[in-house]
Amino acid sequence: MPDNHSSISIEAIDLAAKRMQDAIRRTPILRSQSFEKRVGSKFPIYFKVESLQHTGSFKVRGALNKLLSLSEAERSRGVITASAGNHAQGVAFHSQRLGISAKIVMPISTPIVKTRATKQLGAEIVLFGESYQEAYEKALDIQKQEGRVFVHGFDDELIIIGQGTIGKEILEDAPDVSVFVCPIGGGGLISGCASYLKAKKPSMKVIGVQAEGCSTLLPSLAAGKPVTLSAVNTMAEGISAKRLGDLTFAICKKLVDECLLVSDEEIAEGLLWLLENERLFVEGCGAVPVAAVFKKPQLVTGPTAILLSGGNLDVNFLARMIERGLKKSGRLIRIEATIPDVPGSLFKLLQVFADQKASIVNVEHERIFGKTNLREVYTRTTLETQGPDHATEIENALKRGGWTYALY
Repeated sequence: MPDNHSSISIEAIDLAAKRMQDAIRRTPILRSQSFEKRVGSKFPIYFKVESLQHTGSFKVRGALNKLLSLSEAERSRGVITASAGNHAQGVAFHSQRLGISAKIVMPISTPIVKTRATKQLGAEIVLFGESYQEAYEKALDIQKQEGRVFVHGFDDELIIIGQGTIGKEILEDAPDVSVFVCPIGGGGLISGCASYLKAKKPSMKVIGVQAEGCSTLLPSLAAGKPVTLSAVNTMAEGISAKRLGDLTFAICKKLVDECLLVSDEEIAEGLLWLLENERLFVEGCGAVPVAAVFKKPQLVTGPTAILLSGGNLDVNFLARMIERGLKKSGRLIRIEATIPDVPGSLFKLLQVFADQKASIVNVEHERIFGKTNLREVYTRTTLETQGPDHATEIENALKRGGWTYALY
């Protein structure tokens, strides 16, 4: 069992909540009976919808708490930070509101929706590096040159305290909650929330979730210190930090009961489910904890709060994520088949799909570059189905017809 004490006090979080209450949106906590049914839960499951926060992310909380702590002299010097997008918008939003000059270093790969939104909030943008870590190092160089105050995205006590106000709201609005499921990037969000939740309810079970392509907590726990990944690769760019912070690692080590990893396909499935069933628009990092509960429903050992951390998703990227989600849920399949190169063969194959009431999305028909003999043709058909059971019916029909095929 983890130690139920951390360096972040509930008094500090209570004070921050009071100080920020007029500038932070109190986001809803919504019970989802459809999600309970989906995972077979006998306990209530709630979504804490931080995707509806100002700028579409929880990050405004920590940013504001940090900015409110600055002296007049520090405010006059301006602030600088590094961010993949959500923290950038949080800093820019409140800096503009408070009249503080803000400069943000963002990785070159940051989605356009996030760079555009940050510029519109009045911040100066510097695009640099392929990852958060490279942007972070560039921001430190600029900070030394210009004397600005550095606002860290997660490894700062004031940032962590600001994020912890989410935990306070959860217990006030759903006091029966005994399980908390939260994404982990740099660790500031879960550190703040866990500090409050565990202090108020020592029996609270805190579950952290990371993407397989940026798993930092488990290797750090194994090493006994934060480890730095050589590369990250996930569609959930909001949690794609290569390294936990020193402070956040220490808190996570004490307070996080379990850490799960989810794949991009599982994240996409969670995002699609939220969009279709709850009409909630979230980005990859917001769908991460949903994917975890889909993957391991036994995490729900009591009333559970799932944190939807952000909703800043590029609509162009959304289309790809939806397709990934459809594939993961068995609603989008691909049939590769070798058919005789005679008139009517393709028609007969497509008739099988029509008879099974599958919707044809795309058909490829290849004579020259396929790996077939001269009297055969390679075909690849993408189908939209009603789900895994329907896909099985289609496969059985192909078997009955004696077709040579592979299903993906």
